Amino acid sequence: MSQARATPRAPHAAPPGMAGKLALTTLVVLSLFLLSLIVALVRLAASDAGRPAAFSLASLLLTSLAAALAATALALAFGVPAALWLARHRFPGRTLLTTLLDLPTMLSPVAVGTALVLFLRDPPGAWLEGAGGFLFGFPGVVLAQFTVIVALVVRSAEAAFTDVDTRLERLAELHGATRRQVLTRITLPLARPGLLAAAVLAFARALGEFGATVTVAGTIPGRTETLSTGIFLALESGELAGAARLSLILVVVAGAMLLLLRKVVGWRR
Repeated sequence: MSQARATPRAPHAAPPGMAGKLALTTLVVLSLFLLSLIVALVRLAASDAGRPAAFSLASLLLTSLAAALAATALALAFGVPAALWLARHRFPGRTLLTTLLDLPTMLSPVAVGTALVLFLRDPPGAWLEGAGGFLFGFPGVVLAQFTVIVALVVRSAEAAFTDVDTRLERLAELHGATRRQVLTRITLPLARPGLLAAAVLAFARALGEFGATVTVAGTIPGRTETLSTGIFLALESGELAGAARLSLILVVVAGAMLLLLRKVVGWRR
C-alpha cells in the first residue's frame, strides 16, 4: 500500500504593488534597527576590550545557566501535566483558572518578585523559606525564574497537546493500550515538537530574567548574581563596556536557542 507523500507548501504570494513595497520597507527597516543594536553592543564591548572586568564572567555564566536549567526543569515538571489536563478537559471555571495561570506573564517581573517576597514572609511561604532559604539565596533565583516562565510552558504545551489527534489515542485504547502506554507512545511523541519549543523558549526567557530575580534573591556575587543582574550592576558602576559584553553573551545564547529551535522543531514565527 503506497503512502501519500507530503508535498511542500507553496509560499504565499507577495502583496501586490504599493502594499508589497511598504511591507518590504518595514521588514528592512526593522531588521536594520535590530542589527544596529547588536552592532552598537559589539562596538562598545570592543572599545575597552583590554581592560580587566570587575566581575567574574565564569561565575555569572555558571550561576545563570544552572538557575535557568533548574527553573526550566521545574516549569516542565509542573507545567506539562497541567497543560495536558487543560488540553483534554472542559470544566466550569476554566477561563478563570487559565487567567490565573497567565497572570505572571502579564505582570511586571518586579511585581512578581514583590509578591514572592511577601509570600515567603508568612505561612505557608515562611515554611518554604525556612526549608529552602529562598530570600537572597540561589534557590530564590530559581523560584523567581520558575514563577515567570511556568505560564509560558503551560500555554505552549497546551497548544502542543491540543494539536495531537485524539482519535489516535482512542484507537490505541481500543487495541488494548493502557493509559500510560497511550501517553508515552502516542501523546508525548506527537506533542514532542511543541514541548521542545516550550522548553527552549522557557530556558531563554529564564536566562534573561531580571526583575523578579533581583527582587527575591538580590545580587550577591558568586551566589545569586546572574548575567542580567550583572548587566545592571555594570551599568550602575559605569562599566559600559562590561555591560555590553554581558549583553552580547545573552544575545549569543538566545540566538543559539532560537536557531536550535527552528532547526530541530521547524518552528516558524
